[in-house]
Amino acid sequence: MGSTRALARAAMALVVLLALSSSAAATYPERLIRFVVSAPAGTAPDIVARLIAPKMSEQLGQTIVIDNKAGANGNIAAAEVAKAASDGYTVLVTVAGTLTANPYLYPKVAVTNLEPITQIATVDFVVATRPSLNVRTLAELLDLIRRQPGKINGATTANGSFPHLAAELMKQDAGLDFTIVKHNGGTAAGASVAGEHTDFVIETLAVLGSLVEAKRLVPIASTGPARSPLSPDLPTVSESGIGGYSFTGWVALAAPKGTPPDVTSVLQRAAAKALEDTVIRERLISMQFLPVVSTPQQFGRIIAEEKAKLGTIIEHAKLAE
Repeated sequence: MGSTRALARAAMALVVLLALSSSAAATYPERLIRFVVSAPAGTAPDIVARLIAPKMSEQLGQTIVIDNKAGANGNIAAAEVAKAASDGYTVLVTVAGTLTANPYLYPKVAVTNLEPITQIATVDFVVATRPSLNVRTLAELLDLIRRQPGKINGATTANGSFPHLAAELMKQDAGLDFTIVKHNGGTAAGASVAGEHTDFVIETLAVLGSLVEAKRLVPIASTGPARSPLSPDLPTVSESGIGGYSFTGWVALAAPKGTPPDVTSVLQRAAAKALEDTVIRERLISMQFLPVVSTPQQFGRIIAEEKAKLGTIIEHAKLAE
C-alpha cells in the first residue's frame, strides 16, 4: 500500500512539473530578458551577443539587455547565471571554455549546473609563424621543432585559454617539445611573433588578420576538423602532419539548471531565426566566425564530448588550479 501511495505521489509531482513547464512556455517571455556576457565589451562574445539580441527581441516580443560580467575565465558570469531563477529571463552568453574546460581547470569553483540552449557561432584557430623563421608549412614547423627540441617558442593567450589548450594538444598529439609563452590577449601574442620575440602563434584569424595582411605573420595551418570555407586554401593541422587533430572554439547560450525544456526551446528557436538574418551572418563571417545552430540536446552532447577531450589535455599538462 505504501509503495502504491509513493508511486501515486511521484506521478502527481510529474504531472504538476509538466503543467508548470507547459504554462511557462505558453506565457514566456512576459518581461525583459538579461544576457549575461562572460567577456568585456568589444570582445567577440560581446559582439555576438549584441548582434543577435535585437533580432531575438523581435522574435520574442521582449527587450534583451546586455550585462557584461567579465573575469575568472568566464566563471563570474557563469556563477551569476547559475544562481538566477530557472525561468529563462537570465541567459549566459559565453565561449566554449566556460562550459568545457573550466570544470577541469578550476574544479573547486567552476560552474557546471547550466542548461545548454544553442551554439551561435564556431571559430577555428590559425597557426602562424614569423617570416624570418623561414617556415611556410606546418610540416616544416614540426620538423624544426623536432630538430631543435625545447628551442622553439609558441605564443598563446592566458593559461587554460583555447589557444593555449590548442598548443598543448599539439604537443601531446605529436610528442613535441616546444615552449609555450602565454600572453595577455591574442593581440599581444600576435605582436610577440611579428616582433620576432617568439616563433609562432595560435590565435583566430580575426585577431591576426592585420598582421597577416601586412605580411608580418605567415599563416600555415588551421586547427579545425576540416578546411574552413572562410579560408579554403589554408590546410588543417590534421592534414599537415598531426593526424586526427581538431580544435575549435565557439560562442553559445546557456541557462540556469532546471530551466524548463520548452523555455530553452523558445530561446533556441529565436536564436536560430536571428542567425537567418543576412546582415548578422555577414558580420559573423567578417569576424571569421561560422554561424551555427544546435538544439539544446545536440549542444548538450557537444559539451559532454568536448569536456572529455579537454579533461584529458588539462590533466596531462597538469594545468588544474
